[in-house]
Amino acid sequence: KDMAENILKFAYGGSTERIGDLLIKHPFTITTLLHNLFGTKRIRQLETRLKCARLIALAVAASERAARSQQEGITVSNEDSLSQIVLKGSQLCEQVENMVSFTAIDSVEEGQETSAGRQLSAMCIKYPVIAQGALIWAKELASNPDFVTTAAYPTLAPCILCLVRIISLHHPLARPAALELSLIFIGHSNSDISHQKMESIKEQCLRLMLLLSAQGLCIEVISAVKDKLRKNGSSELDSALIRYFVSGLLDTVQTPLTVPFCNSFCGLLVERQCVDALKSQHFENGRRAQIIQLINQVETDGKRSDERFWTNVRPMLTAVKSVYSAGVVLN
Repeated sequence: KDMAENILKFAYGGSTERIGDLLIKHPFTITTLLHNLFGTKRIRQLETRLKCARLIALAVAASERAARSQQEGITVSNEDSLSQIVLKGSQLCEQVENMVSFTAIDSVEEGQETSAGRQLSAMCIKYPVIAQGALIWAKELASNPDFVTTAAYPTLAPCILCLVRIISLHHPLARPAALELSLIFIGHSNSDISHQKMESIKEQCLRLMLLLSAQGLCIEVISAVKDKLRKNGSSELDSALIRYFVSGLLDTVQTPLTVPFCNSFCGLLVERQCVDALKSQHFENGRRAQIIQLINQVETDGKRSDERFWTNVRPMLTAVKSVYSAGVVLN
């Protein structure tokens, strides 16, 4: 509260533009303001919330002015109306948090007659600052160990993941946060919820991660899955989920492939848990053949390209072929 009060009073020569310019030079301050509005430990006093929303609006307007100076056609938002939008976005997050479920839809319709979930979805699409605030809300909620034990979790979690998916489609800079959030949900466990329901939620997380892979975060996604397998084994990703994820990758990967991707993907395929999952009778023979075909294609492309490419990827390709061709299981 005191921070918001002091910044609003401290106008350089009476110009609020100077406050916005100062805020965008200190991103941590903006993040703190967003946490105060959207976080699960949000400020409750309306007057203080309005001041935080006002400061965020000033920062957004300042960033739009800076962008307009470099690129024509960018409109600077009205600070007063934007502050009301920010406040409404935070209120919608609070509202859907207390619901059993909500509708998240890829549409910009946000009339008063539409549901809270539809309004929040539309605002996240139209306003990057609302999308950022919604991700802060979702992360704090999902990180709370009590959330997975609530009665609303089985129906609310899929809605949150759907909203995060919509945000990732419209805001590229939000995709790393979306990946982080999906990993939090994958780590959830509750014996009181049916295995089928928990598996369904984790499959939704993996579909989100596959989407993020297609949007440019492929190496980050694969690295995150490898880290999960090394740190937690099958406690968070069982064999069925591993097969689900690898099948999704095989459906989206297309040659030619880069050296970093080859090393990352091949490194995943030779992880012990992954080998056990993919060499079981539950993984279609056609899928294993697809892996070999992909490796053969990379080898063919590599021999045609420069020697450095071939030298960098050959050891990993050989390891994968030895595992999935000869039927050898790694120790």
